[in-house]
Amino acid sequence: MQLLGVIVGAGFGLAGCALGGAAPSGPPNAQVPNAQVMVAPGIIFALPPPATLGRSVEAQQLVTAHYRNDTFAFEASISVTPARLLLVGTDMMGRRAMTIEWTGNDLTVEAAPWVPAELRARNVIADIMLLHWPENAVRAGLTPAGTLREVDPGHRVIAVDGRDMIRIDRKDGAPESWSGQWTYRNLAWGYELDIQSAEAAP
Repeated sequence: MQLLGVIVGAGFGLAGCALGGAAPSGPPNAQVPNAQVMVAPGIIFALPPPATLGRSVEAQQLVTAHYRNDTFAFEASISVTPARLLLVGTDMMGRRAMTIEWTGNDLTVEAAPWVPAELRARNVIADIMLLHWPENAVRAGLTPAGTLREVDPGHRVIAVDGRDMIRIDRKDGAPESWSGQWTYRNLAWGYELDIQSAEAAP
């Protein structure tokens, strides 16, 4: 099991936990280009440039991750401008775990020595984008096998070959705002994230 515990992100290392114990289908992240991410079996997501969000954002998120009988919590500070997405993650003791920067061309990662090597920074960024980025940017990033369906302000479902893989449900908050609560379920890899987010006022 690659559940990584009290560290940052929304996708951190759980990509190794395939449904039913089977290995994920398709190439691992090490074998796909730097700007692409395997987000579920058969689904490769090309990270869109930060500018495709359409605005700048400063937000704080508290994420509680569930996998089987394990539960972990962590915090993330996220800054998005047209030039970059910057995420700084800390554990619940306030220790900085990781800093991730995505410019649209380059992904840089600085991790604390105690952060497990299995952490997949690209999955962290991909899950944030699947949650918050506009529908057209998400659709453009999905490979032909991946389908974004059932899209409305309250939820998104990503499927492949008619099978639901990822479900995102908004529980509270106004459309397009980063303030609110979400449940992010990766049905293929068997993990769930409860996300509480607060966007700083402009």
